Amino acid sequence: MVVLTNFVPPTEGIKLQLPSTSVMINNREIGSGIIFITESTLSWVNDDSGEGFALEYPHISLHAVSRDRSSCPHENLYVMLDIPWDDPENEVQEVNSDDEDEDSVDMTELRFIPNDKGMLDAMFHAICECQALHPDPQDSFSEDDEEGIFEDEDEEGEYELGGSDQIARATDPVESTNGDLSSSEPMEMDAGQFEDADCDPEN
Repeated sequence: MVVLTNFVPPTEGIKLQLPSTSVMINNREIGSGIIFITESTLSWVNDDSGEGFALEYPHISLHAVSRDRSSCPHENLYVMLDIPWDDPENEVQEVNSDDEDEDSVDMTELRFIPNDKGMLDAMFHAICECQALHPDPQDSFSEDDEEGIFEDEDEEGEYELGGSDQIARATDPVESTNGDLSSSEPMEMDAGQFEDADCDPEN
């Protein structure tokens, strides 16, 4: 769960530290502060209140450079988490809502908006490098297991696959945010992909 608390900025393993970076959580503007991309966490601390948060990389489901002005008027680093945000202002509403989408409750959308938009690509690549240090154990199955699954399907005559190259192409988008991306290009949002993530930062 993402919780804003009194926060001590990290001092070790810092890959990128960028001041004057605003953050929005689920379309709510939190304020301006400093983002710390370290080997262990993705952190942010508010300049005024000193409150902040630290995110563990295994909880980052997606991150991308978003230049889609229809979703947000500012270019930003979009981050999707597989954990909810503890927002006291929405607590009563969530309790009283019978139609709340369970999937939306269990995820959080963040947008990091630096004053220097030229740093967005550097932020993206820094997260890629650090996230590669924390692979998801669920993605560590062996190639032998994968081949065994497909062999069983072929023997039953129910599935036909065009070859391993098709499998590689299907998994390329996932690898673009979780693998070794020292030479990859930043993933960018298509226009309208996150149309529901409208925001209007005051900065």
